[in-house]
Amino acid sequence: MKKKPSPKVQANEVNYELHSLGWKAFQDLCVTIVGQIWGQTVQSFHDSNDGGRDGAFHGKWAGKGRKQYEGTFTMQCKFTREAKATLKSSALKDEIVKAKRIACNGLADNYFLFTNAKLTGKTEEILRKKFKAVGVKQFSAYGFERISQLIRENAKLRMLVPRIYGLGDLSQILDERAYSQSQEILSSMGHDFDKFVITDAYHKSCKAVIEHGFVLLLGDPACGKSTIAAALSLAALDNWGCSTIKIRNAPDFTTHWNPNEKQFFWVDDAFGVTQFDQNSTSDWNRIFADMHAAIKKGTKILFTSRNYIYYSARNYLKESAFPLMKESQVVIHVEDLSQAEREQILYNHIRLGSQTKDFKKTVKSFLPSLSSHKNFSPEIARRLGNPIFTKNLSINNYGLDNFFAKPIKYLIDVIQSIDVHSRAALALLFMNGGTMPSPIEMSPNEGKAIVAIGSTASLVLSSISHLNGSLLMNTVTDGNHTWRFKHPTIRDAFAEIIHNNPELLDIYLAGTNIEKLYTEVSCGKVDLEGVKVIVLKSI
Repeated sequence: MKKKPSPKVQANEVNYELHSLGWKAFQDLCVTIVGQIWGQTVQSFHDSNDGGRDGAFHGKWAGKGRKQYEGTFTMQCKFTREAKATLKSSALKDEIVKAKRIACNGLADNYFLFTNAKLTGKTEEILRKKFKAVGVKQFSAYGFERISQLIRENAKLRMLVPRIYGLGDLSQILDERAYSQSQEILSSMGHDFDKFVITDAYHKSCKAVIEHGFVLLLGDPACGKSTIAAALSLAALDNWGCSTIKIRNAPDFTTHWNPNEKQFFWVDDAFGVTQFDQNSTSDWNRIFADMHAAIKKGTKILFTSRNYIYYSARNYLKESAFPLMKESQVVIHVEDLSQAEREQILYNHIRLGSQTKDFKKTVKSFLPSLSSHKNFSPEIARRLGNPIFTKNLSINNYGLDNFFAKPIKYLIDVIQSIDVHSRAALALLFMNGGTMPSPIEMSPNEGKAIVAIGSTASLVLSSISHLNGSLLMNTVTDGNHTWRFKHPTIRDAFAEIIHNNPELLDIYLAGTNIEKLYTEVSCGKVDLEGVKVIVLKSI
């Protein structure tokens, strides 16, 4: 068997498939190079009306190993989707016209051009003359080869732009052990990692791991916690040479921690998978001292948890024994995604999804409005890019709005994954027509229904508060506190689940108004559209 070449021997040969990034991700990569690797504070312009400047800064810059620059700086990115494209000076005709205008306005004493196309010395010389002729004092160009070199030489850059890990042969920058682990992480993510978008939550997670050696990622189901965790795991392999170990609980940590090795522990659902696990939480309390010691030795630790589970666990956690649990947490709020992040997430899932070319072409004009939709989420964007979820979807304003506004199938998946006490809490609200005064008082019939589901009154009341902000909301109406579903379609999804269970028929009847029941009840006929309740002779 042929021995695998040493990474160091091949390090100068590795290149990256930059053409697969997309223009926006390539622009972000270039801004990160200037801002994070070269140390300049860059103002980035993201829209198509950037006036010939993808980024800008002003001041003095003494680059490493080069003379000092000063004045105004403009950076511009030239992206191509062609894998082996070579830049021609004629392709910069429009950019030179823009450069003349911004130079006349005093905004381009220094002009940096970045391109993922190959750049020859002759073309660089021609461009230098043309840009200086229109008023640019200093011109620098960075092509495919130079950018690939910067990626190879800077592990920090790879961590800040984790999509890079999927663009080249990792065996040429990681040793054999780390390479094997990275392949496992990437394969576990499937094609989702190709669509990864750098968000504010990812930046905060990186900062927490770098500064504290620990991060607790909190968020609703399917908000992207595991994707961020995978990206950070790859970064730990690359930046600190950590062995990545995915564990389930505190005893696993005790078994696998080695003070003589650099390790990254990834703990998904640290306090329970779909419901709060008190035993698991107690186990973590007992080893907080060991975790402190491990972090001081260079170990990195990442926890993920659903919001409502962590809020239950918090009552039992000895946070004073491990302050990082509170100080180093990142909460992912999907509704707080910036417009640029929404657009890039949706764009990636459509462009890199498995839809047909005809579908992508037809849906393209609707994407700007969909990225602004109040119900936008990465998961809905993912499903829009997958034909399994769009078989009967009408590609028009009405159909697409319903897909985002009433994602019943998605909500059913979420509701079925939560613990029985949380489902009982939803049932209680359902039986009251979707709203209940706070504090809650249960009737005898409601108490019986809760028991039928498998819960108790006290556990339901506890679960309701933990669901606040995710599936439920506590609002103030006319000066009174009221519990309600966070969105009306959550009630609809719950109805779809319980109407199939004859034992929960009382809950369905209690929570469904008379007018709706008239359209959903059938006397023995089961093949009628919209029928949810079958009245048999025995009833």
